[in-house]
Amino acid sequence: MTEVFFENEVPISERFGDVYFSKEGGTEESAYVFFEGNRIAEKWKETNTTNNSGFTIGELGFGTGLNYFITLEKWKKEISPPTVSFFSLEKFPLESSTLKIMKNHFPEISTWEKGLLDSYEKALKDGGQNLRSRIWTWTTPHPSHRTQFHLHVYFSDVITTLGDWKEKIDAWYLDGFSPAKNPEMWTAEVFQKIKSLSKEGTSFATFTAAGFVRRNLESVGFRVEKQAGFGRKREMLVGGI
Repeated sequence: MTEVFFENEVPISERFGDVYFSKEGGTEESAYVFFEGNRIAEKWKETNTTNNSGFTIGELGFGTGLNYFITLEKWKKEISPPTVSFFSLEKFPLESSTLKIMKNHFPEISTWEKGLLDSYEKALKDGGQNLRSRIWTWTTPHPSHRTQFHLHVYFSDVITTLGDWKEKIDAWYLDGFSPAKNPEMWTAEVFQKIKSLSKEGTSFATFTAAGFVRRNLESVGFRVEKQAGFGRKREMLVGGI
């Protein structure tokens, strides 16, 4: 499990020295960078128009699950969304006690309810000492439509997990810790694996605008653009295949 400390009630990774979420505007930032940056709502409508069987999201860095909860909340409010499969990975899963604290920060959305937290803890225990064997799944039915939202979290490192994934991804949430503090998450090798799991037209969005991240993405064939970041962050990167 990952060791964290708290600063102004915000969890910070001791290993990476970076925050898990912003206390001010955390939900708005997640929605702006990843959901809107990938134009998810538009793509869901396009998916229904083309009678596609579903929509897949790939995330690097599950963390507290905030991006998942934001996307799920948006999906629930859609009248007739497609079935969504949300694939994420986390090498250093958080203690449930930390996740419970997160729930208090974002009362406006449903996050770590008891049943979900119990399922998360069981998945971690069932894997034993073999981190790679720990895979957590959870399904949420739409409140008024026949579709479902499937969560799949792999508790393993990024290269191993991406090698295990078989599903092709429609949109990527690139949300590892800061590239300066966790460069292994942002290498050309990682992006090459991401590309191999992408469809024609797959998009990505990330909070960072670091030069080496942009160059690594471009080196494996991604189209990369800068756009205005959230709040005080001047720029972020979006793009696709």
